[in-house]
Order: sequence, then structure tokens, then C-alpha cells
Amino acid sequence: MKILKQFGHQGDTQIFTIDEIPCNAKKVDKQYIAASERSGSFHALFGDYDMYEVDGGFVIDAKEECVLNHSLESILAQNGISMEDAKVLPKKDHRHSVLPKGKYVVGIQNRFDPLENIKKHVID
Repeated sequence: MKILKQFGHQGDTQIFTIDEIPCNAKKVDKQYIAASERSGSFHALFGDYDMYEVDGGFVIDAKEECVLNHSLESILAQNGISMEDAKVLPKKDHRHSVLPKGKYVVGIQNRFDPLENIKKHVID
């Protein structure tokens, strides 16, 4: 997998375009890209795509224009919204982002902790 460029970011998630799906990527069911440890909010992609797990994040093979939302779990539960539908949800803190058809790697932004001399995922 070769990263072609940084596509963007939404809150603590980062999105990069890639040339191909890595051979070691494991296809998984659609799930949140990131979920809050406290507030019930999430970053999740909605639309027609395949999701693969890789070290440090997920690979997305978007079959159509998809919507990356930052919203609340309660919105999904109240409205019966499926991650299969490319819909814009009411925002939590960040406005939605649109990912054109293509291949991407997404993950949680890392922060370097100089006291421990390691990188850590940003915690919400």
C-alpha cells in the first residue's frame, strides 16, 4: 500500500488516499472509525463501501461518494439509520466530510508523549 496524499481529517481521524488495498488487509463488517470514550459520539462512514482492518486503522474501498459523519449514537438509535445509506447526520462537533469513490486509509490521530517516548492515539 502506498499513501498517495493526505485527503483530510475530521476531528481526531485522519484520511489518506492510497493506491491499492494491501494483501494483508482483513475485510470486516462496517463499524465506527472512532468512538468517544465519554460522550457517545462517533466518527463513522455511511454509504456503499468495503472496510478492511489494517495495523493502525482501516482501509476503505468506497464504491460511491460516502459521508463521514461525527454524530451521536442516540441519533442512530432514534432514527433507525443504517451505515449503508450515504446520509448526512446532525453533527456533534465536526461537520460531515464527503469521500469520493476511491481507496483510503483512515485512522486515529497520534500524539507523541515525550515523557513516555511513545506515540498514543488521541483520546476523546
